[in-house]
Amino acid sequence: MKDEKITSGLYFLMHDKRVGIIYGVLKRLHILPWQDQFADLFQDGCLAYAAAFADFPGNPRTDDAFPAYAYQKVYWRLLDELRHQQRGLALAEYSLDDQEDAPADVPAATSDFKQVLDRACLQHLVARCTVNQQRYLTGKLQYHLTDREIASRFRVSPSAVAQWKRGLIAKAQQLGYNNNEFEVRK
Repeated sequence: MKDEKITSGLYFLMHDKRVGIIYGVLKRLHILPWQDQFADLFQDGCLAYAAAFADFPGNPRTDDAFPAYAYQKVYWRLLDELRHQQRGLALAEYSLDDQEDAPADVPAATSDFKQVLDRACLQHLVARCTVNQQRYLTGKLQYHLTDREIASRFRVSPSAVAQWKRGLIAKAQQLGYNNNEFEVRK
């Protein structure tokens, strides 16, 4: 039964020309058409869309919430795929059995992926923050301000900024970021 739904999800994707969702996800992940992995990730995105079609609780053909649902499912599936590819590359390149030194270009690829992953996680976090928590993040990440400088910039008390910070950390922990992945310093 689920295979039939997945098949009809693929027909729904291709017949009604909804592949723009897949292209949008790839663009958000900074995967460009001339990159080697584009075609594979596009196919994975199509399969993720079909799986979202099959898993959607309502009627995906008529429900206006389905495109957003499908976009998020495709986005997280492709992000997971990129993470798995990168881990496999890192394991293959830095095997303990190798006697040679690791090539110099692998850390750059790892850092590029880490930047994409960090940007995606940050966008996911910012979308769920209050305005004040977004102000705190902007002050810390973009302007490298201390808590006192943020308080004076927004004309609030330092205790209010501490409250923004606590709320931000709590939201980050709710989203699954542990203390090692998300750390805000004074």
